[in-house]
Amino acid sequence: MGAIEKLFDTYSLNARVRPAFMLVFPIVIALFTLFEPSRSWGGGAVTFIVSFGIISLAANQMSTQGNILQERLFKKWGGAPTTIILRHSDSRLDKHTKNRYMARLQELIPNFLAVSVDQECNDKNEADQMYRTAANYLREHTRDTKKYPLVFKENISYGFSRNARAFKWVGTLISFLSLCVSVFVIWYRNAKGNDFSLVDLIFRIPFEQTALVLLLLSMLLIWIFFVTEKWVEVRAFTYAKALFASCEKLI
Repeated sequence: MGAIEKLFDTYSLNARVRPAFMLVFPIVIALFTLFEPSRSWGGGAVTFIVSFGIISLAANQMSTQGNILQERLFKKWGGAPTTIILRHSDSRLDKHTKNRYMARLQELIPNFLAVSVDQECNDKNEADQMYRTAANYLREHTRDTKKYPLVFKENISYGFSRNARAFKWVGTLISFLSLCVSVFVIWYRNAKGNDFSLVDLIFRIPFEQTALVLLLLSMLLIWIFFVTEKWVEVRAFTYAKALFASCEKLI
């Protein structure tokens, strides 16, 4: 992973490459554990090259599929989180904070006008246009990751969760198949043709193979229960909050 880190910028590495690495990790760790030639210099080099190619391709697709998922989620949620969070009808920010942000945004952005509750009710589309232009302005003016580290950090967290969710079922399938194949190989090597009890078999299996099964099972459970739409939603709105909070630091 260290060699791969040198080839990507910080955002791409954390938001695209790491989710892609999650996809191929079950296959790679199973190969290294169960297929001894892969642990040699030559085998390791081949495994790395193949893995790198797959990770690079998957990372590229992560961005594409992540954007497709994003469009679908925004439609389902009723807009982008950076738009929703400024609406008076949304309660994720208290009204005093919203009013303070809007007053500050009106000072910063030439064509931005603070939107009142009545204006939002009478013309929701125009209100959303104002909220979107504010979000666009802040994105362009908070690109300095040293000045606005929290915005950058939350953007990465959102990108990671979104891209991982876009490949949820691919990751689940890969982890499941890797687990099934690994269990079969372990059984074939340690129990086939022998009449061992379950307890005897467990003690006969080498520790690294037992650890592999537990690790692959953990990966499968992570993909099923943790890589969820709710996870993406939480990270998206956390990023939106960080983005608008930055308006009070802009000069």
